[in-house]
Amino acid sequence: MAGSITDKAVQALAAAIFEPGEVTVVEAYSAFGAELIAFRSPEELVGYVCAQRNSPEQSAHIAIRYRDMGGELLCSPLLLDPHKCQGHTYRYSAAGWGLVWIHLEWRKSPVGSFIAANSEKRAIAWAPMHPELGAPEQWNWKAVIRHVRRLRRVLKLVALHH
Repeated sequence: MAGSITDKAVQALAAAIFEPGEVTVVEAYSAFGAELIAFRSPEELVGYVCAQRNSPEQSAHIAIRYRDMGGELLCSPLLLDPHKCQGHTYRYSAAGWGLVWIHLEWRKSPVGSFIAANSEKRAIAWAPMHPELGAPEQWNWKAVIRHVRRLRRVLKLVALHH
């Protein structure tokens, strides 16, 4: 979805993310040298996402795991080359085969805002290369697809009406 996302759209999407309950919501990548930020309410998420609009990247990337999806949301360390990252040596990323990923974009970009998740087929194909993520069979793929579709509908509706 190309174009900028409005504050009202962010608020509607955040409400939809937390609506079903029993959800874990974290930033997809931490700041350099910091832990991942977890969000406990739509208001916390809206505050973070809106602040990201003014960041150099002008985007926000969020990882979501609903309890009914099974699987596990992992916090994985990423080692960095300090020569390429202003002296920083690490940051963290969210990881998990069935996580729902939300990317919100404010700058002009061919990518734009989107909601995505791995497919079961892709997870199974890549599982031997990433045993640290556990077995893809631990995920309830029907629930993953259901949540992705529900959140995509919300994003599409708020983009059209705001």
